[in-house]
Amino acid sequence: MVTPSLFTTAVPRLEIRPGVWLDGRRALYFSAIGVLAVADLHWGYAESHRVHGNLLPAWGDAEIARTLDALVADYRPRELLWLGDSLHTLAGRTAAENYLRRASTTVAIVSGNHDAKWPRAADRPFLARDGFLFHHGDRAPACPPDVVEVVGHHHPAFVWSDGAGARLKLPALVVSSRRLVLPAFSPWAAGTPWLPAGDEKVYAIGAKRIFTAPPAVPQKGSPTE
Repeated sequence: MVTPSLFTTAVPRLEIRPGVWLDGRRALYFSAIGVLAVADLHWGYAESHRVHGNLLPAWGDAEIARTLDALVADYRPRELLWLGDSLHTLAGRTAAENYLRRASTTVAIVSGNHDAKWPRAADRPFLARDGFLFHHGDRAPACPPDVVEVVGHHHPAFVWSDGAGARLKLPALVVSSRRLVLPAFSPWAAGTPWLPAGDEKVYAIGAKRIFTAPPAVPQKGSPTE
């Protein structure tokens, strides 16, 4: 079993619950079951736009592949799990298909709303693995009370502002007793600010550090004030 706490590379890592490691490359590693999970890769984002005449730079897919390769080399997982919205559109599937053909570990693909027409993902809405239910998050499959959901879809981010014009947005992992919400793996994803509710914690992912975001401050006159 790989022990991420002993890694010497500079990538930040944090054990957010026993045996579950958040990697600064926007991935979760479940050490007891050897599962490495990423969500919302959106392979072919630029290619999908270019097909329709939107001339985005041909960038992103090579970065996804390199980061996946580095994660697999570090963790040596039994299974690499793509947690939905693996493609941006079917028109951009080329890079994803190429990666799958050469992948050095088993890749399991859960379907997301962007993957509806992709045969590799169409028939797998969720996967159950030893106390965890992995699904994309756009739908809500029945989840037993003793099982933790692991989802993507929402592209959570943490936003900090000093009130004087400085603003920082970071990808984030959202953790509660019943659910883990992964950040988007796509380098094109801007992220959506997440306001924690209930027992949720937000882990903001910086280039050199992962830190727990402060709780949301109620606005004057809000019901939680």
